[in-house]
Amino acid sequence: MTTSKPKPVESQGDIALAEMPIGLDSEQQPAWHVVVLSFFTLGAYNMYWLYRNLNSLCQGSNQLQQSIDGKDPELEDAHIRLGRVGTLEAYLKFTQARPILTTALFAIPVVNLLVLLGFAHMSAQLVPERESFVRKNSQFSGFVVALLFGSLTLLNANLLKWLPEPLHLLYLSSSLPLAAVQIWLNSHWKIVEDNKRIARQAFSPLELVAIVLGAAWIGLVVIHQDIRPGF
Repeated sequence: MTTSKPKPVESQGDIALAEMPIGLDSEQQPAWHVVVLSFFTLGAYNMYWLYRNLNSLCQGSNQLQQSIDGKDPELEDAHIRLGRVGTLEAYLKFTQARPILTTALFAIPVVNLLVLLGFAHMSAQLVPERESFVRKNSQFSGFVVALLFGSLTLLNANLLKWLPEPLHLLYLSSSLPLAAVQIWLNSHWKIVEDNKRIARQAFSPLELVAIVLGAAWIGLVVIHQDIRPGF
């Protein structure tokens, strides 16, 4: 006669993990990732950062717009949560976004400030806290981001004539305002995803390759001061 083994009792944590979506990464990104990747790619990452966020917001808002038929309970819940914090209308505006065109415009000097102003302004409207200064003054917040980005870029460009070669890389501090916008977007994605997706903290393999190559190039700039970044 055989006896069956008792089934282990599942804890609440096990049940919660079982209910978590598998293989779904959060759209959130640590703000310090933006600074690090921008630094080690000599600012080239800034364009990808804008495209990535615009594309995610555009796709997400389009999916949410189409969820009015009630066929996707998860999207319906997100619709309710965004309506509760008052950012639903601002989020749906991204259905009209043009990620590729906007990113191309961001590559043009001066025009990039207007692009960043508009994107930061719309991103500030997604902050879930109703009484947040950033959200209540979204246009001013976007203006400050664009002003800081342009000021740091121009200031460091003027300093290039006076500073030693390695310090020329100070122009990469212009990514700091972008990190602030990323913080606003992270707070938005927390509401959309309802903490059901895993927020990645580590760099991806491709990002690690970019960091290693960038570090090698920066090392060459420091050692051989006659080498300058091609920016």
